[in-house]
Amino acid sequence: MTSRLSDCTPVDMPAMVRRLGLLTPAQLSRWQGLPVLCLDTPEGAWNHKFTPASAVLSLLDEGTITAGINVLRRGTESDLHAGSLALFNADREVRANQLGSRNARRIVVDVDVATLAHRGLYDDDLVSATLRDGCEFNDPSLAAVLREMAREIQRGCPNGTLFAESLSVGVLMHLCRTRGTRPLPASRESGRLSTAQWARVNELIINESSSDLSLSALSQALGLSKPHFVRLFRRTAGTSPHRYVMQMRIERARRLVVTSEVPLIEIASEAGFASQSHLTHLFQRTYGITPGDARRQSGRKTRARRPRE
Repeated sequence: MTSRLSDCTPVDMPAMVRRLGLLTPAQLSRWQGLPVLCLDTPEGAWNHKFTPASAVLSLLDEGTITAGINVLRRGTESDLHAGSLALFNADREVRANQLGSRNARRIVVDVDVATLAHRGLYDDDLVSATLRDGCEFNDPSLAAVLREMAREIQRGCPNGTLFAESLSVGVLMHLCRTRGTRPLPASRESGRLSTAQWARVNELIINESSSDLSLSALSQALGLSKPHFVRLFRRTAGTSPHRYVMQMRIERARRLVVTSEVPLIEIASEAGFASQSHLTHLFQRTYGITPGDARRQSGRKTRARRPRE
């Protein structure tokens, strides 16, 4: 292995990130979750040494890589395939020695405690949790969430703040459950929202149906941290806050589509969707039919939009 690694060429990683990053600054500026990068990986043999300031989670989204990874003087050499994950903790030197790659694309998430603190995306249990390093492991559900993050950013974040925050909190909670060195307290793994809390959440969702609702607004209304709110919400509703809100919005949009003559673009805005195309995409995925076809089947006609004054 040593002789093979000696042939690797050092690379300037910051310059590589700038050159090979697949997300534009404009796309990243709309994203309200954990910092995310999507990167092409150059072929050939090269090496890079780095010490992350915060934990880094990396997914090989496409392609293959043959590489040697050394963390805390423990080295491994692996043939990595799409779906392979790696987790590197803060302040630990990582030596990455790529021996070769083909059509390799990675999604990298920076688990930045400072960012999490600023956005309130953690509670004490998450902050104090120690995660196990891993140069190669598989976790299909975690990989699916990271891919969903990347797709959302590439599309311009049509699902808004609540979606970004929900995915980010989900990643953190999942890492604590599956990579944590100690289990979360039992008190964090039980309980539901009270009847009064559930009513307050639904009231807020209905009243803010046309706005970019955030996890902050929902959790603060109940005086809970975001992660604790998400845990209680999931046990109460059986789904995530974002999926619940989107289901309520799509149902409201459907009622307006089949019982009114309001233009579809106005329905999309009133129901809280980023655009008419966003409404159409989710409407068709939910009901198997476009809003326009649903309206025609109902016998309604779309009235002309009012001219802007």
